[in-house]
Amino acid sequence: MAGADGHRIVLLRHAQANWGGADYDLLSERGQAQAAALGDWLAAATPWNFTSVWRGRQRRHGDTLDAIERACARAGRTLPPPTIAAEWDEFDPAGLLAAFRAHAPGHPALAALKHAPTPGEARALLAAVFDTWQRGVLDDDVPETWSAFAARIATARRRVVHESPPGAVLVVSSGGAIARCAQAALDLSEARMIELNLGLANSAISEFAARDERWSLLSWNTLPHLAGGATRMLASHY
Repeated sequence: MAGADGHRIVLLRHAQANWGGADYDLLSERGQAQAAALGDWLAAATPWNFTSVWRGRQRRHGDTLDAIERACARAGRTLPPPTIAAEWDEFDPAGLLAAFRAHAPGHPALAALKHAPTPGEARALLAAVFDTWQRGVLDDDVPETWSAFAARIATARRRVVHESPPGAVLVVSSGGAIARCAQAALDLSEARMIELNLGLANSAISEFAARDERWSLLSWNTLPHLAGGATRMLASHY
């Protein structure tokens, strides 16, 4: 639901991607199960009647949304056709990691790449990469600077508000983009935004209210579709 002439923005992080695999952009087996559970929950229990659907261009965004669309179809519900927008893409993790390795080849966090990293090792590596990126150290070697990424997500927020009819809007994107939205809503520092990014679960739901270009955070990082005993073990961050 949304107030008069306002928007309720429901941001979904994609289900678990193929971390450590040959193609990260594919959903893992766990990610496929997460997306199916999310779709079933949205089809059966959602309080939102979506008037607009958006997603980024990554395959993991599309595959997550496909699972939601299939579940809604089984339940006799129809979602609006999605707007596929480059502004909702995630940053380029491979490009960032390559730039970081070239800048700091001896950094201890890179040891995690010699084997399948644990969640703690993955978090430490990403934290180191993000910190270096946001300080501008990698600007000459990355496809997108930290400030350019922030500006792109600001454009994504504006487009959703100005190009969607009033009501509830569904957006499937990635952790960095969603954390940028929370940063703007709460006026957070870069460091706090990074923490939110690293803590956002796969397939998590975050809800915002938007009036004009001002967003307010209503809920963050919720997993109602993984709350049952059979699905609780599907929760993941990487």
